[in-house]
Amino acid sequence: MPGKKASVNRKGDLVMVKKKLKLEVSFSPEFRVMGLFTAQKGYRLCWLLNQHLQLDLKRLPDFEYTPLNQSAPGRFAIYHCHVPELRMRYFLVCNKCSEGVLFGEPKNLDYLLLLKQPGDQLQPKNLINSIRKIPVMQAVYSLDGKLGNRGDAFLYDFEMYLGEVFK
Repeated sequence: MPGKKASVNRKGDLVMVKKKLKLEVSFSPEFRVMGLFTAQKGYRLCWLLNQHLQLDLKRLPDFEYTPLNQSAPGRFAIYHCHVPELRMRYFLVCNKCSEGVLFGEPKNLDYLLLLKQPGDQLQPKNLINSIRKIPVMQAVYSLDGKLGNRGDAFLYDFEMYLGEVFK
């Protein structure tokens, strides 16, 4: 029997010994994550990003998600742009809604910019510097690996959401 082996006890009886196997599942999303800090509304920020980065961000259905320490799910605004030449997608996710926030840290985070499958053609530092040149941006920086387990859970649920939206 797989996972079990035989052993002899003190009385000389043959007994089966259970061997416990531990399964660890890790999720490694194909996203680069950037934090954007600005007082702009989502539609206005999209327009500015579209103008400065030559994108075409458009609204998707709201992402319904229940962050930790909240009882009711929130509906978070999502904007999307597909860039076929680079084979990547941009997602602008509002960090705040009337029900709460996705991430309380870093403090005052307004938006997440998620880059799906950015590859080697896109240099994150160059993109961050380009976004920083937008006059209404207060701060922009990389959040790769800085969201912890909550970030992994969020990105997993976000991938599931994308599967539903783009089926």
